[in-house]
Amino acid sequence: MARKLLLGAAITAGTGLIVVIVFTVISGVQYRMAEDKGLEPGHAPAWIVFPTNVGLLIVALGLVAMTAVGLNALLRRLVDHRSS
Repeated sequence: MARKLLLGAAITAGTGLIVVIVFTVISGVQYRMAEDKGLEPGHAPAWIVFPTNVGLLIVALGLVAMTAVGLNALLRRLVDHRSS
């Protein structure tokens, strides 16, 4: 059971990381295009900022879940080892 939860948390964190990477690259491309046109690049638009922030939140939640599942499995293994 712990392996499935750990795998799910890892997939969640990985998905969030991919979202962050994709939207960071999109933001960089837009910035570069504005520079090439001779414009002063401003702040990133909301349609880039929002998914990036959501991706960061998903990464954080996945990492917290991975830590919790890992610690739980470790503590169970220690308790089982001491009781036998």
